[in-house]
Amino acid sequence: MQIDSNLVSLEADIKNANTVKEIVIGRLLEDKIITEEQAKTYTEKWQVIVFKKGWFTRWFESFKRGEPSDYSYKLVQFED
Repeated sequence: MQIDSNLVSLEADIKNANTVKEIVIGRLLEDKIITEEQAKTYTEKWQVIVFKKGWFTRWFESFKRGEPSDYSYKLVQFED
């Protein structure tokens, strides 16, 4: 069994992506493009996920970019 090299760094990649999300939200708030309430919503309810395109083949067909073995980032909203 061969381990995908991207899986080894997946945790760090997710952490880095979420750090970028926080920086962007902070900048949008500082520039008064979004309100405090909007920033809180984006911080708490929106998460960056990393996925392999091949894991969601039918869903990913709508995007038609890259190979199924590639990884992608997606900003998704989670609701209670």
